[in-house]
Amino acid sequence: MTISPALPVALPMLAAAAIAGVRRWLSRAVVDAVAILTAATNLVMCALLLTRSWDAPIVYWFGNWFPRGRMVLGVGFVIDPVGAGLATLAALLMLLALIYSSSAMESGDNHYQPLMLVFLAAMSGFVLTGDLFNLFVFFELMSTAAFALCGLKVEEPAPLQGAFNFAVTNTVGAFFTLTGLAFVYAATGALNMAQIGSLLGSRHDTLVIGGYLFLITGFLIKSAAVPFHFWLADAHAVSPTPVCVLFSGIMVELGLFAILRVTNTMFRASMGPPHTALRDVLLTVGAVSAVWGGAMCFAEHHLKRLLAFSTISHAGAMMMALAVNTPAAIAGWLVYLFAHAMAKSGLFFTAGILLHRLRTMSEPLLFARGTKLRFTAALWLLGGCALAGLPPFAISLGEELTSSATKHSDASVVLMAAFLLSGTLTAAAVFRVFMRVFCGWGDHGPADRSAEVDELPEMHEQNRVIPARMFVPALLCVLFGTVPFLLPQAVSWSGVAAARMLDQQAYIRVVYGQARSAVAQSSLAADVWSALLHSLLAVACGAALAAAAVFHKAVPRRLRWASHMEGSMVWMRSLQSGHAGDYVVWTMAGFSLLGTALFLLR
Repeated sequence: MTISPALPVALPMLAAAAIAGVRRWLSRAVVDAVAILTAATNLVMCALLLTRSWDAPIVYWFGNWFPRGRMVLGVGFVIDPVGAGLATLAALLMLLALIYSSSAMESGDNHYQPLMLVFLAAMSGFVLTGDLFNLFVFFELMSTAAFALCGLKVEEPAPLQGAFNFAVTNTVGAFFTLTGLAFVYAATGALNMAQIGSLLGSRHDTLVIGGYLFLITGFLIKSAAVPFHFWLADAHAVSPTPVCVLFSGIMVELGLFAILRVTNTMFRASMGPPHTALRDVLLTVGAVSAVWGGAMCFAEHHLKRLLAFSTISHAGAMMMALAVNTPAAIAGWLVYLFAHAMAKSGLFFTAGILLHRLRTMSEPLLFARGTKLRFTAALWLLGGCALAGLPPFAISLGEELTSSATKHSDASVVLMAAFLLSGTLTAAAVFRVFMRVFCGWGDHGPADRSAEVDELPEMHEQNRVIPARMFVPALLCVLFGTVPFLLPQAVSWSGVAAARMLDQQAYIRVVYGQARSAVAQSSLAADVWSALLHSLLAVACGAALAAAAVFHKAVPRRLRWASHMEGSMVWMRSLQSGHAGDYVVWTMAGFSLLGTALFLLR
């Protein structure tokens, strides 16, 4: 079956416009059905593009404006397995989110379904385009839809404040990205990424480094890397549950994808070896994000904010794989990304079930109220195990693949330590919630101002019975999260996709219509036993840390380090002020440090 590569963008946009135009005459059930059908169709189309792009990337020129010689005249999509795979993942998460919201969320007259479909179209275009300016356009379209979805509950002040902080910081990121685009255009006179890569070659001057610095700063803001991360927890705390699924499950990861795309398509020769500044900078940012996000996650008691800080931690771990930037490391990143998306989405869906049934996201207020919600408890516990990478969940498999790429380098110890701390701290926070909320162990926990700020339920009906279909998305996320571990070919497929992503010259040849290289065969194999031992250690440490916090009264006072860690990170939490101006200051400080490092280590 042959489909136009433009359809994954065009179809959701057309459906969004149609729904927005006639929704006043349609019932809620019809609107939901159209949105779900559109997302399902997009999922099928993106999966077909994934299979078609496996032998060679698909190049689609809009209006048949083909290159003339070395000059690219038109705008095109260049679809490789990584881009098509991420588009498929975005469509899958959108489908699950729309299924969940059809039974667990009131959309009213706020254009929820059209905004979700615009968000899907933007994400699809973002990963499929081969044009740098269109990458920015889809970046902005994705951000605009996300701002509106975050502030969907306009009757409450908190969503408006969260959306404002989100919009301000990410608009600054868009400014950085557009400035970087201008630098690159000044250096090359081109906007097509393949043409830019061909023209830049190994050029490593101030203009090129400056352009790259501005570009990746914008994408680091979107990927919530420390110190560009402050917007994420504020946005998650006030967004509807299905929107949180998309923010943590795919949007943050698309920021990492953009770094990978521009680095390997445009700057691989100019910023890659022998220039090691980029690797060192991204390793440092990733390690700091992994540890900082994990520590803040353990100190948080608002469930959505807790999961948001977990996303920051795991995004930092994934960034370290991008820093290594070898086929094995990128294959590990792909496995990690998919496994994390499923684990985090399942946890957010489960948190939404708690909000629907118990009307709060505060861990202290939920204490011992979930003891009868056994299936919900099982889903939450499985999510914690997935974050720690316990097989058959595949995060540990991605970590092992990435670590194997650095066995003979100094980065190996840093990677392993960051992976362990990220898995331990985030799993410990989830396990602690399980012990207090679903088991009723210990006490309410320390006072937490962020947990005291409660939110209205997403359904205003008085019937708090949980519909069976609310469990379907969470259960599917748990099942899908085991696929990379249980499917023997998953690692080798990831290796093939990674090798194609890193082959800059093959990408350039395909865009210019030259001979296509044969499909690379991957001999990658993960050490399953090493992954198992690593995950067991993370689960054991996480469970011990959670138990030490929950049963702190049974621990001698001088040994109550877990409870102190949970409740006394005042200086770290004070930085999360909720003021957009403070966040912009931290963004500028991070940009300055990043630029200083790149230029000093050049």
